[in-house]
Amino acid sequence: MDEAPKFAADRMLARLARWLRLLGADVLHDGRLGGAELLAAARRENRIVLTRDKRLRTAPDVVFIESNYFRAQLKQVLQRFPFDTHRNAFTRCSYCNLPLRVVSREAVMRRVPPFVYASQEHFAECEGCGRIYWPATHSARILAEIAGFGP
Repeated sequence: MDEAPKFAADRMLARLARWLRLLGADVLHDGRLGGAELLAAARRENRIVLTRDKRLRTAPDVVFIESNYFRAQLKQVLQRFPFDTHRNAFTRCSYCNLPLRVVSREAVMRRVPPFVYASQEHFAECEGCGRIYWPATHSARILAEIAGFGP
């Protein structure tokens, strides 16, 4: 599968939600939503629910996440719903989930540290929260870790 699926992650899976967003998945995550509210929102938006809540695990459109450890959680999701993480990576804001838009270096000159501005050519911005992203070494480490999960 090339396109990343749409997920809804419960309040116990905040770190998993952020990582899936970094890999390009559209992930609804709102810590204020209880299980029933999350399930209803996910069904309205045709999302797959990811949960650690044992009360929800029998629903047909829910994936119960087995582990407490986010790397194992991420591996479980990617094995069940494989998508092209290289093509989709770093296209969404890891905090508010909105798609990122490419911006010029000049547009972020005063909004990033001087070293970052001097050493980076490409930047993206979240129109929702205003966060600025650039391809630093953490991007390569994230993709290498995902590749290590294997098929």
